[in-house]
Order: sequence, then C-alpha cells, then structure tokens
Amino acid sequence: MSTPQVTHLKNALSDDQIKKIHSLMEKRKPIEGGLSGGQNNAYRNVQVKSFAADDNDLGFVSEIISDFGQTVNEKYYNFNIKGFAESIQYLFYKKGGLYNSHMDLNWSDLNTHIPNRKLTIITQLSDTKDYSGGDIKIEVDNVDDFVIPRQKGDMVCFPAFLMHKVYPILGGTRYSLVSWLSGDSWK
Repeated sequence: MSTPQVTHLKNALSDDQIKKIHSLMEKRKPIEGGLSGGQNNAYRNVQVKSFAADDNDLGFVSEIISDFGQTVNEKYYNFNIKGFAESIQYLFYKKGGLYNSHMDLNWSDLNTHIPNRKLTIITQLSDTKDYSGGDIKIEVDNVDDFVIPRQKGDMVCFPAFLMHKVYPILGGTRYSLVSWLSGDSWK
C-alpha cells in the first residue's frame, strides 16, 4: 500500500457547525498573518484569528480535527504526535490574499524541546461560489502536484514538511481553519 500525500475527508463539518465557527470568530480581533522572519504581504497576505484547542465554545472543532489527524497518522505515517501545541488559526483571505510556497515547519524548533509540527490539517469554511482563485496546491514534483479540494466543510491532512501554497484570491473571501498536530522533534 502506498502512502498518500494528502488525505481528504468530505463533509467533516456541517453547515450549522461552520455557522457557529463564523459567529464565534466574528467577535475576535484579527491580526495580519506573519512569517517567522517578520511581515511580508507580498509573500503572505492573510488575516488571522485564533482559538485554543480547549476553547469552551469551539472544542468540538478541535475534537473533529484531532480525530481525523490521529486516524490518518495511525493509518499512514506513524509520526510521534502528542496533540495540539499551537492555537487553531481561523484564516480569511480577501482579494489579493495569498501565501507563496512554504512548509509548515518552524526550522528554529528542530532539535529542541519545542514541539514540532508533524501534520497540517486544513478545513474549508467557504462555499466555492463565494470566492475565485485561492487554490491550495501541494507541490510535490511538478508532475504529481495536487490541488486541495475546495468543498465547504471538507478537511485535508498532509505532512507539515510538504511544500504548498495558496494562490491569490481573485474575488470574494476565502475562509478556512489551519491547524497542526505536533510532537517531539523530528529525528
């Protein structure tokens, strides 16, 4: 059995769950999405709000994400995963929003006691008709590259070391969640 680059779960969140997420996140103040080296809107242009995995109102989201990620990990990767080490990010990309090619690793955390990101899990919160552009592509080798499905409520999981990018939003707004399951430093 070959190991997939990306695992896709359809309808991970219902419309009612997504409405609840939007309603609760609407009250929180956004920040500009930054980079480990600072701010660069030409490289990453997104607004971010976040919530802890144990948030009283949004804990159901963390549970769904964790269950999916742990299942994928047990079936395909067997990475050393302990759980969430960071807040879950609620992202919104407006017209012109993008995130150029990157991995979801914090290089300065490698070989330290700081938990390392192992799996990236992205949850689509927008209906595809609400925005144009904004595809997320996993960059493998320009032959086996993979565009992540865009259906509202769907979730995808992939190793945090895979290169990926968010293409510019051409119109509308794209909402999503991004989270990472982490564990001891990569060996």
